[in-house]
Amino acid sequence: MRLLFTSIGILFATFIQAQTYTLQEIETLSIKNYPLTKQAAILNQSANFNIDNIKKALYPQLNINGQATYQSEVTSINLPIAGFKPNSLSKDQYRATAELQQTIYDGGFNKKMQGVALANAKLEIIKNEVDIYKLKERVTQIYCTVLYTNEVVDQIHLIQSDLENALLKIESLYKNGLVFKNNVLQIKAQLLKNSQKLDEALAAKRMVLDALELFTNQPIASNANFEIPKDILIDINDLVLSRPELLLFEAQMSSVQKQLGLVNAKTNPKLGAFVQGGYGRPGLNMLKNDFDWFSIGGVKLQWSLGGYYTAKKEKDILQNQAALIQNEKDTYSLNNRVQLKQQLDEIAKIEKLIQSDKEIVALRDQIKNTSLVQLNNGVITANDYLKEINEYDLANQSLVQHQTQLIQSKLQFQLIKGKN
Repeated sequence: MRLLFTSIGILFATFIQAQTYTLQEIETLSIKNYPLTKQAAILNQSANFNIDNIKKALYPQLNINGQATYQSEVTSINLPIAGFKPNSLSKDQYRATAELQQTIYDGGFNKKMQGVALANAKLEIIKNEVDIYKLKERVTQIYCTVLYTNEVVDQIHLIQSDLENALLKIESLYKNGLVFKNNVLQIKAQLLKNSQKLDEALAAKRMVLDALELFTNQPIASNANFEIPKDILIDINDLVLSRPELLLFEAQMSSVQKQLGLVNAKTNPKLGAFVQGGYGRPGLNMLKNDFDWFSIGGVKLQWSLGGYYTAKKEKDILQNQAALIQNEKDTYSLNNRVQLKQQLDEIAKIEKLIQSDKEIVALRDQIKNTSLVQLNNGVITANDYLKEINEYDLANQSLVQHQTQLIQSKLQFQLIKGKN
């Protein structure tokens, strides 16, 4: 049984060690877990409900009415005809009716209303996509921070190895009476200081991983592997934007155009048919003062001219909105193109820094190795050697920082331009 649990533990540990992520996977998991992702389906459903309700305005409409009235005076007929005396109408009158109406032609109003509803729904959905795109930017930044902390941890391990190697040699020299004990103590103190740096780096890494766990809703082990993005394409000649914000401007413009069409449809005449049946006193025969059934049917034309009073101003307001949207779009595009140019300059600067960083690291590595030989020969002290170790460490940190910045700058360029 113990062997079984041991085997399971080994398999589990192997699985955890093999845990590897890419930026694309982290983005996919984060978007899938993001609450706003579920909102798109809700918005689509709400839009369908709204459009269905608008369509139902074209269905036959049934109205049922009832009334009972008392009049101070009623119509009466006094004809000087012998033997003819019509019945007087009652002052209390009653009527119950059911009327069925059917729109024949509404001037395109219903269709325009559907268009407005659809345009507004699309607008809300694209707003949602803009917010989700911002999530990509946050996740990319966190992912690059993980890459940087990983490189920092690796660098600290390398320095730790150099210090441990130096300690072994300096302890041997101390045992043989070739160096003072102070040299051994200095190396040990630096080892402890380096261990503190490692603890700090691992704690910082864990904090970043915790943030990724919340975004992805996935447990992420501290020893998980994160692949460095490769082949990040940067075309300096292609600065065409494909951001979702541009789609948002187009959706806003489309909504305004649909509303302009609705203003025109409001002023069109409307034609409908109706059938009315009822029961009351009097019926259609006003000379008969009895309860009776009655019915009437026909067509009805409506043309409200009041819409013409406000139509022009409504159009002017909507056209002003369209001009504002276009101005916002142009401003946004200009600012983004400026950001792209600045990002290209930043990438070029970092690439030059990395070239010099590599040369500095190579030189510092040679100096460090030479210093170790000099330490072994008693030419320099442990303190002198530690200075060279620190210089080598600082040079490597600068290289690691610039390499991570280059990756992040290229990814940021793609995000500013519009990453699919």
